[in-house]
Amino acid sequence: MKQTYNILILASVICLCTACNANKYSPKGSLQATKELTSKGYKEINSYMNIYGWNYTEHPNTSPSDHPDGKHCEVIFDKELDKHIFRFTIHANAAHLDGDRGKKEDRQRNEIKSQTSKQWRHLNGNLDERQMLYWKFRLPEGFRPSTKFCHIHQLKAQEGNNGAPLITISTRCDKDGNNRRIQVIHTGDTRESSRGVIVDNLPLSDFEGQWIDVTTEMHYSHNGTFKIKMRRISDNKILVEKEFKNIDLWRTGATNIRNKFGLYRSYGRKMIDDNDRPDNGIKDEFIDFSDFKVYEKE
Repeated sequence: MKQTYNILILASVICLCTACNANKYSPKGSLQATKELTSKGYKEINSYMNIYGWNYTEHPNTSPSDHPDGKHCEVIFDKELDKHIFRFTIHANAAHLDGDRGKKEDRQRNEIKSQTSKQWRHLNGNLDERQMLYWKFRLPEGFRPSTKFCHIHQLKAQEGNNGAPLITISTRCDKDGNNRRIQVIHTGDTRESSRGVIVDNLPLSDFEGQWIDVTTEMHYSHNGTFKIKMRRISDNKILVEKEFKNIDLWRTGATNIRNKFGLYRSYGRKMIDDNDRPDNGIKDEFIDFSDFKVYEKE
């Protein structure tokens, strides 16, 4: 089984490299967990990520008003991929409720993002640029989305009109916890240019406990293009493959579009005090990530 799995991984790498060559993409950066980060804390992990142009400052350890002693990011060895990976954990239990950088109002966050300094702007989307992102993720079995937003990936404008994310890959469920699914959501520069949910009803059961590789291609323009492909590695099944043309992929006043990955989800309502807890079914969850790669067209 392991040999078959490794063959599938090799095939995915070959296909990605072929796609890069065919579309004249070139590598601009990457991030991969390393054995040396095993048992290290968030400060060491952030310092390591900084070397490669990534940032881990939006997490529940950042404020004494949050959950500063909790374990929210760890590097572990994954037997299926045969490498070390990042595991992001977020808490919503009786003892600990993680917040959003010290605030416990209506949402919680545990994310990494590409840096926005000029030195690392090549990892981000720039106006009229064609970029490709490749990464792997795995959700645990029994993952419970929020009834509102629960993003695992965002394309977020830096500066300018930077309220809602430009693109999200999100999990969602109904109030009773059923109809658990994955969506891709688009929010343009204006209400008129926003397409809303552009991919819906991908059953979460197709993703649970499985490594998924994701390839997205973006032409950052008000008349841009967005492509997405998600493939389950274990059996090579394509779970979604779609292209959207003439889609608004830029924001007025933006300097660049940064990449974000992790768990960013709604409580479902506002918390009243420190002892209040969400009642929409969310619980302690984790998500695994590996093999972040950024490509751009010459």
